[in-house]
Amino acid sequence: MGMNIGLNEYTLAIITTNKEMKNGGGCPIFYADNEKDLQHKAMLMAKCVSGMVHDMTNGTLIIVKH
Repeated sequence: MGMNIGLNEYTLAIITTNKEMKNGGGCPIFYADNEKDLQHKAMLMAKCVSGMVHDMTNGTLIIVKH
């Protein structure tokens, strides 16, 4: 019946161990010191925003709101 128009899914944050990654698209990037720090930061951020963590490989995770 009613059409849902608008943004329904979007990336909230990028968490990475790659210190060379630069922000170019408006999504905040958080840097982690190691794999343990990467996982910890991603888990805390996802909980805060009710998002899901997705692994982009090579030490990079994204938090997405579905």
